Amino acid sequence: MHGMGHSFNRFYWKDWAAPLRIKLAEKGLELGEGHFGGVYYYDLVPGPGKEGVNEERLQIQLLSLRERAIGELGILRAPFARGIEAVKKLADHIIDNFGDIFAYLYLENTRIAVNDRLYKAIGASCGPVHLIGYSLGSLVCYCALKENREAAQKVSQLIMVGSPLYWFKAAVAECVGLESRPAVGRFSNIAGILDIAWPQAVPGVIGGLDQNIEFTINLFDPIKGHREYFKKEEGLGAIAAELLKCWNG
Repeated sequence: MHGMGHSFNRFYWKDWAAPLRIKLAEKGLELGEGHFGGVYYYDLVPGPGKEGVNEERLQIQLLSLRERAIGELGILRAPFARGIEAVKKLADHIIDNFGDIFAYLYLENTRIAVNDRLYKAIGASCGPVHLIGYSLGSLVCYCALKENREAAQKVSQLIMVGSPLYWFKAAVAECVGLESRPAVGRFSNIAGILDIAWPQAVPGVIGGLDQNIEFTINLFDPIKGHREYFKKEEGLGAIAAELLKCWNG
């Protein structure tokens, strides 16, 4: 399940599945293209300025997120944040990359429509469902499956990849509780260190993870790193290894 701004291509997942199939085959699991699929929902999430969007409310949330990002990144003293201007620039990139997430979290009709599309995809699947949620997709999967136990019980495995949950924990908490896990079989988090989404902070935000996998995704570019999970050896290897843990029982 994709994140925001990925592509207008409803078959985005094919570009992810191809290298992942190769990596799984290297580890002994041969799968055909028919084993893969994607949940497309970009068309359901309006960005700021679109008709029907409470612009003022979203802008308040965006400004609040920017101020929080500046404060927390300054305290963290991350390697790429050497001065206040660098911190402010990175905070602006957080808004640019993740700002539309508020449309999902705060517009109820949007959230219902996106969740329903996920539920339909799960219901239409044959056999066990291994669900990978990337970026905003990880928040959608988490919220939707917390809200629908029946759908969650059909998911053998939920893997969150590059999740920005840390930046949106307060908004997510308004939708679903953070203490308990979704009613899925296996629940894991894959975090590339220096990913702008800050996914390594996820275990400190939610409870119930079976596994948290951390590795360096990109030493020099946190924005590029966020987009490299299905392109770089480290990301593909981590996803494939986690899939195999549940696939093999």
